[in-house]
Amino acid sequence: MGILRGTFPALLTPYCKDGSINEREFINYCEFGISKGLNGLFCNGSAGDSQALSVEKQVKLMKLSKEVSKGQIPIITGITSSVYEHTAFLAQQAYELGLDALLLAMPYYYKFDEHTLFEYVKNLAMTVKLPLYIYNIPLFAPPLSLSLIEKLSKIDNIVGIKDSSGDALLLNHILDVVPQGFDVFVGREEFYAGALFAGAKGSMTSTGAVFPELMSEIYRAMNEKKYARALSIQKSLLRAIRFGMDIAFPMGFALLLKARGFKFADFTPHPLSQITQKALRERLDEARDIIKNLENEAGIKL
Repeated sequence: MGILRGTFPALLTPYCKDGSINEREFINYCEFGISKGLNGLFCNGSAGDSQALSVEKQVKLMKLSKEVSKGQIPIITGITSSVYEHTAFLAQQAYELGLDALLLAMPYYYKFDEHTLFEYVKNLAMTVKLPLYIYNIPLFAPPLSLSLIEKLSKIDNIVGIKDSSGDALLLNHILDVVPQGFDVFVGREEFYAGALFAGAKGSMTSTGAVFPELMSEIYRAMNEKKYARALSIQKSLLRAIRFGMDIAFPMGFALLLKARGFKFADFTPHPLSQITQKALRERLDEARDIIKNLENEAGIKL
């Protein structure tokens, strides 16, 4: 049923000063992540500003991801929109470009009941031509209840879920009620090792996009049953995760990428408060200090 496994990055989007996508830096950044052990690419997610980008720019990110993958690793793209036609269009474009899977969060703004959400997702799953993953992200979209997840998991062409609830209890129940072979991915960095131990197939996270070598090492260590190693790296990442979430999302993670030498955090499609602008100017050294500490604690050169 499922098709994906391992560590995927929730890719951030780099921009030129005029607001266009910095294509060269996006490719450079993706190639770096692949060289550090990523098992696939995930574009057009929350960290990539998908809901602030035109459908044309989202398609551009699909094309760039396909180009950089060289057909060697799978690509999943977000297709979430409150405009159903946009969602369907993005799904069709992903199919025509040869991507591997789609990720759908629930449409926001209109407060659909669970019966309506079920029909919405069922209709889309029957229409799209690529395997569909559902996305539980209560931080940004209507949450999925366990009963709804169970019902959706039995629909043809729905092959997995990304759960970003951060609820370990819910994750365990999801793993218990979905069909065998249904892909369960975790979207919260703090719980990667625990999610893998419980039976998750992998992760799709912002931290995977910033520190691909560390998130990939957690996956490798868990597969080799080196649990102490996995948990040690997991713990070392917590300060970086807090930093990333402390500055208007996803700019904290963008600043960490800037501290790693990539061209990020100098433009965003979102208006920024003076407080956020000040943080981006003044907290770069703090980001560099976090990276140095991670190197020492994990024993991996960053």
